Amino acid sequence: MRRIYRMLPGPTPVRVATSIVLVSIVLIALHFFYEWVGSNFLDTGGTVG
Repeated sequence: MRRIYRMLPGPTPVRVATSIVLVSIVLIALHFFYEWVGSNFLDTGGTVG
């Protein structure tokens, strides 16, 4: 994590803003991935019997 942060360009405020944007993008992508996995491979929540 520290290595990735150090590789970001610019002064500290720009690095922090860039980190926030990158983390947001990763979390949004993870959300859509989990939704896709849940709808295609897991139970859809139907009732038994």
